[in-house]
Amino acid sequence: MRPGRGVAVAGVALLLASTLAACSENTGDPDAGPDDGAVQQRTSAIATDPKESQGPAPAVPGASRGGTIRTIVQQDFEHLDPQRTYTVVAMAAQHLLVRTLTQFREDGQGKLTLIGDLAETPGRDVNGDCRVWEYKVKQGVRYEDGSEVRAADIAYGIARSFEESIDGGATYLQEWLADSPAYNATYKGPYTSGSTAVPGLSMPDDRTLVFTFAKPHCDLPFALSLPTTAPVPQARDTRTEYDRRIFSSGPYKIKEYLRDSRLVLERNPHWNAETDPLRHDYPDSFVWEIGPDDVAQTERIIADAGADAYAISSDGAPQALVNQVLGNPDLKQRTISAPQPFVHYLSINNERITDVDVRKAIAYAIDKRGIVLTQGGDAGGRVTNTLLADSTIGWRNYPNPWDGGPNGNPDKARELLGGRKVKLVFMARSNAYGQVTAPVVKESLERAGFEVVVRTVETPQHNPTARTRGNEYDIYLSNWVADWPSAASTIPVLWDGRSLGPKGNSNVSYFNSDEVNRRIDEVSALPAGEAGPRWAEIDQLIHERYVPVVPLFQAYFTGVVGSKVGGVFLSESIGTHVLYNAHARG
Repeated sequence: MRPGRGVAVAGVALLLASTLAACSENTGDPDAGPDDGAVQQRTSAIATDPKESQGPAPAVPGASRGGTIRTIVQQDFEHLDPQRTYTVVAMAAQHLLVRTLTQFREDGQGKLTLIGDLAETPGRDVNGDCRVWEYKVKQGVRYEDGSEVRAADIAYGIARSFEESIDGGATYLQEWLADSPAYNATYKGPYTSGSTAVPGLSMPDDRTLVFTFAKPHCDLPFALSLPTTAPVPQARDTRTEYDRRIFSSGPYKIKEYLRDSRLVLERNPHWNAETDPLRHDYPDSFVWEIGPDDVAQTERIIADAGADAYAISSDGAPQALVNQVLGNPDLKQRTISAPQPFVHYLSINNERITDVDVRKAIAYAIDKRGIVLTQGGDAGGRVTNTLLADSTIGWRNYPNPWDGGPNGNPDKARELLGGRKVKLVFMARSNAYGQVTAPVVKESLERAGFEVVVRTVETPQHNPTARTRGNEYDIYLSNWVADWPSAASTIPVLWDGRSLGPKGNSNVSYFNSDEVNRRIDEVSALPAGEAGPRWAEIDQLIHERYVPVVPLFQAYFTGVVGSKVGGVFLSESIGTHVLYNAHARG
């Protein structure tokens, strides 16, 4: 059924999908992953009872106000400006700082429910065809200065996301409103166009937003949970400097932000819990300490001394310390160990490697298990052969069409190469991840007869280089987490070639197929629940017929928190720690 229908049905959540163990045969394979092959049941739903979108959020048992929760992270946020944010660690911080039209509420046990956050409900599909959606903005939601959030502020936030200079964030909403991947070809944003009127977005009154699309977009309620819809009062917009001091609509506001050093949040005294069904403001403050690597983070939190008893290791335990963490019974209650929705790929630049047999040979040859071992073995991930994460609506585990076994099959790869010596230029990151994975990639491909040239680039330049069309590399490691549990936020983003541009491409395999594009259009018009199995068919089609990437593993997180940290769990939605239930234990 379409999201948004039946909104008047009180006390019911529209169940969109559940991923069941029955979707995948448990063969008892020791390489199946940390959960020994079982697939955890997960459910995704859209709340239809307006009460589910009202505050306050249910109290967290045992939580009390006071104290400071600290997060230790190696690298600074790429962006904090919500319209420019597209990294999960920044999104977790933004849960505390800004609110969006909709948001996922999680129970830490695999259940996700989409609720209205700034909006009174997850939305109304006006005509039942997913082309016109209406949102009513809650009354009483206040910024850090006490002024009230208006529909115009949300619209302005969306408008500024059209600006070329406000780059880096998600672009679903902009492309859907403009009905084009070149979303700012006509409307270029308020700075350049001199207008705040976004095509397809109207405001009948000060509390109502109406989205009108040329094509059906049944996933809109999900897409509006992204920070694109965070409100920005036009008078507070400092353009590219907004990254340094965003204006809070959440329970906390920025007290101090020193790039590459620390971020400190304090309570927003005007936040109204009665309007917020998701968040709490238990700690007096949150602090992000930026710089220590995963080894230093883990060792400090294991020691549990002083302020580190209230700290979280954002980057998780490195391979060298995983056994120490998992083998220490005293750390059991302080260890977070859970699957993540990240799928890691070996991306193949299809505009350079045009021969599908060469791509098949790469898929046969790669040592997936060897790469997983560099990440801590079963504690770091499980070998996979599907393009989609197993938390995706409709996911199914089809047989691997290029099954080289967990460690690769060089003989099968050599057969496909037919005596050719193919040279591959591999772009590796300069960080620890890049340096431990590059030798595995190189050695497994060279066993199959490839000539592999490894070129290391500084980590901050890796992704921008991969996302630049015409780059000089044949293969590189990439990963993706869906922006919501539907494959609509994975397959069109990563494998619809019509959206390719000169820079900023998420489709870093530079894959373009008329057949796949046509199938994407067909399935995109379906409601999320009906579309799930059809997306899974496209997953299998892409992998079997075209091999634009080689899926390697789905990540598993193992990390520790201090003994005084409560209410923190790993998100099924964004794959990192969520902090809106966090509290400091006595």
